[in-house]
Amino acid sequence: MEIHWVHAGDIPEDDRERAGERIRSLAAGHNDLIDVRITARASGHHKHGDKEVRIVCEARGREIVAARSLEDPALSLNEALDAFEREVRRMRERRTEQRSERPAAPPHLGIVDRIFREEGYGFVLTDGGEQVYFHRNAVQGALDFDRLAEGDRVGLNLEAGDEGPQATVVLQAPPDAMAP
Repeated sequence: MEIHWVHAGDIPEDDRERAGERIRSLAAGHNDLIDVRITARASGHHKHGDKEVRIVCEARGREIVAARSLEDPALSLNEALDAFEREVRRMRERRTEQRSERPAAPPHLGIVDRIFREEGYGFVLTDGGEQVYFHRNAVQGALDFDRLAEGDRVGLNLEAGDEGPQATVVLQAPPDAMAP
């Protein structure tokens, strides 16, 4: 991660150093902050003071922007940093929530019993002892129909077919799936 200062001559050097330390500390142990640009300029807005500090950060998957305007550029920098830290934490919390919302494992587990590669279908023997038909188009995720072998552990979703149960989705079994 790199920090770039633009027109920051009005901000004392020691305040810039502390700001750099805060940003590096926020980035420590993470690889989501790529490039940070801190710009100080006259705000042009008479109600909010005359010095705006804007922090623009290129982060993985998005851009984070925090800006504050006060009469004192060092205070503007400090408040912009506070807002920037809050935004980074929100971004990381959302990512954590998205990771925990992963889809549930397939409701049924079994092993590949027979494969008819030329015809494009096969059968899975579920842990419940049921023989289930599957078509090559039902094989998804990290599995490849042409590489499936008899005895491979799989997860599957079932529905009633014309001649008995059939798998609508065949996936790699979860790593913690025990054999029956």
